[in-house]
Amino acid sequence: MTASPSVRVRHGCPDEPVGLDHPDARKERRRTRLFFNMVAPAFHVIDRRLLPEYRAVLDALDLDPAWTALDMATGTGTLAAALAARGHPVDGFDFAKRLLRRARRRVPTAHLDLMDLAELHRIPSESYDLVTMGYLLHGLHPAMRRFTLCHAARIARQAILVFDYDRPGPWIVRLVEWIEGPHYATFIDRPFSEIAQQAGLTIEHAGPTSDVGGYWLLRSDPRPA
Repeated sequence: MTASPSVRVRHGCPDEPVGLDHPDARKERRRTRLFFNMVAPAFHVIDRRLLPEYRAVLDALDLDPAWTALDMATGTGTLAAALAARGHPVDGFDFAKRLLRRARRRVPTAHLDLMDLAELHRIPSESYDLVTMGYLLHGLHPAMRRFTLCHAARIARQAILVFDYDRPGPWIVRLVEWIEGPHYATFIDRPFSEIAQQAGLTIEHAGPTSDVGGYWLLRSDPRPA
């Protein structure tokens, strides 16, 4: 990833999402935050569908429950709750206050902060064993995806676990994603392996979670000696 001269780069990742300082990009982030705060009451419908999928994958992977986990963009805490139920010490963050309030009630043992993805440089390198993200990447601008995965690779000591779409959904999914923002198509129209590879990640395990979703357990490529 090449940064502009004004952007500080540490540990191979920029401190700020490169190319997203344009007023239109900032406006989009504000609109997205407003959207998620507005639809927070409807998330219980999504949560009921996703929780069994998260539990099934975590059971199948059987990750060490002593692994500490950071759940990025935790939303209402569905994935954080599944991790905590398996014994993982969990932290997380989200930029939507209303979603975060529900997450804190749902997972009282987790430490959940109000934070934007653009602030990922604040999190120390290798400070968690596992970094997770549930249906986050498809909603991000491609540059923000690379930024997010780059920092996830920097933060995770062991692995990164991603849940997201792995094939085009029915019309209702496409409609919801169109309302959410313009980036769903750029995510779904290419193999996830390419997105991971751009961030220096390899896929260790992967599989479907539903008729439209999948999961990927990722690890950083070995660094040159």
